[in-house]
Amino acid sequence: MTEYALFFESGGPVFGNGYIVSVRVHGRLLFIRDEKNGEFQLRGVNPGSLLGFGSTLNEAYQGLVESLRCILIDIASEATSVDDFRREAADFFDTTAPHTKARWETARSRARDGELPNDLNLRVERSNPKLGIEVQLVEKPSVNANAPAQHAAPTAIAA
Repeated sequence: MTEYALFFESGGPVFGNGYIVSVRVHGRLLFIRDEKNGEFQLRGVNPGSLLGFGSTLNEAYQGLVESLRCILIDIASEATSVDDFRREAADFFDTTAPHTKARWETARSRARDGELPNDLNLRVERSNPKLGIEVQLVEKPSVNANAPAQHAAPTAIAA
């Protein structure tokens, strides 16, 4: 198995009870490629409860993005206000599994030391980009507020 530390960005509009918010997530993923069975797996580091599986990296990423969307909709269905949604979304983002985080750090060190090939066709990010979840109230919905297309894959290898 080969493991990569990845950064990702995703988001879009989320409709709650009486409000619309625009959400952007800037997070970390552990990518696991099982060469024996050809399976690709993505595990969220921040947020920690995301999973995606597939026969390609893009397929696994699309599953993970759909999981993220469903979780944000669940949060919105229970939040009574934008502030409630913002708090719950931040709590969700901050959850992480220590074991997955440790594996992510190891994979990043290996990439930094040149031990992993960059065969994923992703740029290499050596800095520490800002991580977090941004929630903005959409006060006047318009066609200009439409979210850009989702990335077809994670944005960078962390090194």
